Amino acid sequence: MKIVQLVTQMEAGGAQRVAMLLNEALQNRGYDAEVWFLYLKRPTYVDFPGVKVLLEHPPSGLDYLQIIFKFQELLRSHKPDILITHTHYANVIGQFIAKFCGVPGRLAVQHNPVQTYPKAARFVDRVLGTRAFYTANIAVSQVVVDSVVDYPLKYKKYVRKIYNGIPQLNPQNSAKEVLTRWNLPADIPLLVNVGRLALQKNQTTLIEALLYIPEAHLILIGDGELRTTLQEKVSTLKLEERVHFLGEMKSEDVLDLLCISDVFVFPSLYEAMPMALVEAMGLGIPIVGGDIPAMREVLGDAGLIVPSDNAEKIAISVQEILDSSELAENLRQSSLKRASLFSVETMVESYEKLFR
Repeated sequence: MKIVQLVTQMEAGGAQRVAMLLNEALQNRGYDAEVWFLYLKRPTYVDFPGVKVLLEHPPSGLDYLQIIFKFQELLRSHKPDILITHTHYANVIGQFIAKFCGVPGRLAVQHNPVQTYPKAARFVDRVLGTRAFYTANIAVSQVVVDSVVDYPLKYKKYVRKIYNGIPQLNPQNSAKEVLTRWNLPADIPLLVNVGRLALQKNQTTLIEALLYIPEAHLILIGDGELRTTLQEKVSTLKLEERVHFLGEMKSEDVLDLLCISDVFVFPSLYEAMPMALVEAMGLGIPIVGGDIPAMREVLGDAGLIVPSDNAEKIAISVQEILDSSELAENLRQSSLKRASLFSVETMVESYEKLFR
């Protein structure tokens, strides 16, 4: 069986991570599986087997037509049995073309509440989902399911909830090696955040929280449109020595950095099924998360949940963990236990049922 996954852009985001993990698992199970990206934003997965990029740079103008024609050409030549699309633009472009190219299995994956989509994408997604362009419409969490509660029954009858999963996590390097490689201080509390540098991820409030946590350093892993703005914020608050912008990196490097951190801090304003959060749980890192529905659903009582927009309350919760080894250990054990609910094996088996 030939399976193609389509993602809007290549970068180190959560949806991209899901697609790559799913692709590897499908290949290991004997499927002819590939991942195609509509365009390259950052070269995170260019050297991975079974990966194609339709456009080597972010599109503008007539580039969009080039992407559409190339995708249609690839579909007709490759003739996949299943097309799985991730992120809203890949969903609406990919599934529309796939139906007319005769792809029998068409699975759209919704990685965020639909209210967060651009209006045009939300409208087209609703139309395609209602008119059976998707043979299955996968919601990665109950938060996403709830976001379509007012949609037509014809849309909702195709919705299936499948949690994203993570593999067994095995960091390879010692704490000393990691600290040295990234020029990080030893014997200093380290806080870490993983995610695109964007409004959704709310790193601005996290940087402000650092003012209330003496001596702690903050590691920001990821890149995005707010990098310059956040760096200016750090400079204004005179925190240059305590905030480390490490950029986008390979998943194994992310795991190494998570393992040397004392607290994973994740004050996002909205999410559906954040992969970085689940991976932090899988490594047993104590977590402080923003009080949003997805955090309550995924994290449960395995971490401390505080208002996303309150820097002082974020700082108080972080300090509680840093001051109490007992609390840190209890959260560590709770995280490890809860992370077992989100495995790659369960995710893949749920997708396989939809293939049949």
